[in-house]
Amino acid sequence: MKFRIKLETEFGWGETRSHEICVLERRTIDTSEEDFGLCLAEAKSLLKEIQRAFLQDQVEEISEIARVCRFCGTYLPVHDRRQRHIATLFGRVSVEAPRVRICMCGLPGFPTLKVAHSPLTRLLPDQATPEIRRLQAELGARHSFRDAARLLNELTPCSKQNHVTIRNRLATVANDLDSDDHFKASEADQRSKSSDITVFLDSAYVRSRPEDQRRNFEIVVGSIENRGREKRRFGLSVIGADNPREYLRRNLEAAGWHEGSVVTVLSDGDPALPRLVRDATGAEVNHILDWWHISIRIRHVETTFQTLLSLLKDPEDLAVKKLVQSLRWRIWHGQTPRALDAIEALFRFGLDVRSQTFGRTNDAAFSAVSRTMELQTYLQYNRAALVDYDHRRRNGKPVSTSRAEGLVNDVANARMGKKRRMRWSPQGAHRVATVRAAVLDGRLGKGQLRAA
Repeated sequence: MKFRIKLETEFGWGETRSHEICVLERRTIDTSEEDFGLCLAEAKSLLKEIQRAFLQDQVEEISEIARVCRFCGTYLPVHDRRQRHIATLFGRVSVEAPRVRICMCGLPGFPTLKVAHSPLTRLLPDQATPEIRRLQAELGARHSFRDAARLLNELTPCSKQNHVTIRNRLATVANDLDSDDHFKASEADQRSKSSDITVFLDSAYVRSRPEDQRRNFEIVVGSIENRGREKRRFGLSVIGADNPREYLRRNLEAAGWHEGSVVTVLSDGDPALPRLVRDATGAEVNHILDWWHISIRIRHVETTFQTLLSLLKDPEDLAVKKLVQSLRWRIWHGQTPRALDAIEALFRFGLDVRSQTFGRTNDAAFSAVSRTMELQTYLQYNRAALVDYDHRRRNGKPVSTSRAEGLVNDVANARMGKKRRMRWSPQGAHRVATVRAAVLDGRLGKGQLRAA
């Protein structure tokens, strides 16, 4: 049995051209399970041949159209023809692309000037289709560069890939996502203004390359949300980005921020995180301390005092127990002064018990004092960021950075941290974080990536 596959092209001027792609044979006698359908190698070869014929005819028609001057209608001559190599998902294809003379209708003083241009170079300056650029960048952001190259080589008929190609392509796409042109073309015309922006921030640490003279550095990840719009994720290395403030500002603008908007920042208490947003906007922000981090520290105090009170037989135990039980309620309802008074009373109680006891009870009192002092320091340092969390929750407003906590794994840890043994440069980590955030948001889709 023979299968003959042909491709027929019909040009705009009525000409028809036929390409014989390949002939496949299959046994019908003594056939085996391997003979059913197309195998991967045949499919890859078939797609590569179709792509070659398809592109050659497409370039020919585009060049013919470009030979007609838009202003005077003159049919322009071909200066020369050159071989161009185009990287596509279905193979690296060589096509013959003509260079067309530039019409002199706009240059009457230079009738003998011979200047030519290539229509193909104008359309594909990077000599690669956007589809393969997107796929190389996305796979490089999701997997190691070597694994990304291996997947492309095994599953597609594209040209031979290696880890350097994937890394360089990801860098190109990341620079494109950072550029002003990308934001102006794909975001600025689509965004709607918002008067209420919420930014969830968190950070992760990535192992640094030995030549950077540091053990690790910080990757900031975040989610920007406003009412009625989907959230916009971002990731950046402050020391790896060319201009982190401008980068964050453009992301805020793409999410709907404008001068005069109220920006609320939720973080774990690291002063550098709200400062980054403050510098990007050039105005003060409403900083709110994440409730989850407060709750964890309250839980530590509750646990240590529960252990301490179980070892004591004192009439004051009931009053102390009530203070411990009311501590979470006071902070949750924004009663910060009363909460600090309760913490101070618990701290002094722990010191008194420690001075009067020994052994296991003394150790429990030491733990209670340490945890109480830790909570007191944390609340005092972030006192301006404490709010009435119950009121915010009842009004449907967020009180924790859970969105950013998940992004730490999605953007940073899954590719650059956890049990991976890789070391990163700040610039390389920034590029990977930028592309991973764009992949999660779907910003690498069709029409969202210009040619570099």
